[in-house]
Amino acid sequence: MGYYRSYSQYLRERFGCRVYRVCLDGGFTCPNRDGTYGTGGCTYCSEEGSWGERKGPRGGTPPSLEDQVAREIGRVTKRYGAERFTAYFQAYSGTYAPVGRLKELYDRALSMSGDFVGLAIGTRPDCVDGEKLDMIAGYIESGLDVWIEYGLQSANDSTLDAVNRGHTVEDFVDAVRETKNRGIKVMAHVIIGLPGEGKSHVLRTASLLAGLRVEGVKIHNLNILRNTPMAMLYEQGGVRPLSLEAYADLVVDFLERIPRRTVIGRVSADAHPSVLIEPRWSLNKQEILRVIDDNFRRRSTRQGRLCREESVGIRE
Repeated sequence: MGYYRSYSQYLRERFGCRVYRVCLDGGFTCPNRDGTYGTGGCTYCSEEGSWGERKGPRGGTPPSLEDQVAREIGRVTKRYGAERFTAYFQAYSGTYAPVGRLKELYDRALSMSGDFVGLAIGTRPDCVDGEKLDMIAGYIESGLDVWIEYGLQSANDSTLDAVNRGHTVEDFVDAVRETKNRGIKVMAHVIIGLPGEGKSHVLRTASLLAGLRVEGVKIHNLNILRNTPMAMLYEQGGVRPLSLEAYADLVVDFLERIPRRTVIGRVSADAHPSVLIEPRWSLNKQEILRVIDDNFRRRSTRQGRLCREESVGIRE
């Protein structure tokens, strides 16, 4: 057993076989890019969003869902020996469309294989409402493992303002409350190393998530990506990426305060080499995992050791 409860461990416990995500682009955009809230997006986010940061340029209109599902199932089956799959709407804000359109897309993707056991949707806390959440909760009744992944990034409103998130911490708390009250699992996304943040800010974010009792957390280091406002700030000396050692230390500080049952979806950010400026260590996943594990070992600690869970209004 490792020092934290990984997502792969959770899947093995629940399904007893190799389950991998099939990453999909539903053709969504983002209210922080289409003019609803703004047009520039978050200061750290490339034009391609998280999809392009991991996979490279989006290249215009995405392929059909049918082509994406077939290609991704073939890839994860060949590479990882996957036996079951989760349909993961990853690109941009996966609930940013009318509820009827969302259901049509989710249904189409899930109908393409009888081996889908889950549905995961990446989105923003200000891109859901009761009608959408009720619709998504319906997939639980069909036996699917259903997650919504909300970008929080920081539990500090001043930081969210500085990086142009376009929503508040309260928006996130409200979305989590409404999502969990419908039985949908929540995976929160956070970034360690945002400008102006230190250890106290990281611990505040961990404490918020522990109190909310989210089912999962994804931790990302701050990557400086080409053609972003964050890259301009970096060139002006306004932000300095953390060293791998400093980042690993903060990851352990964070995870010590996250309940042991919480699933950890990732502990570092992916970055496509074509868009990454710094830190270059972000490209070496195995080294990142090694340094984080070494830090846990050296400190004789593990996930949840310093956790103090306090309810913040989730109805049981």
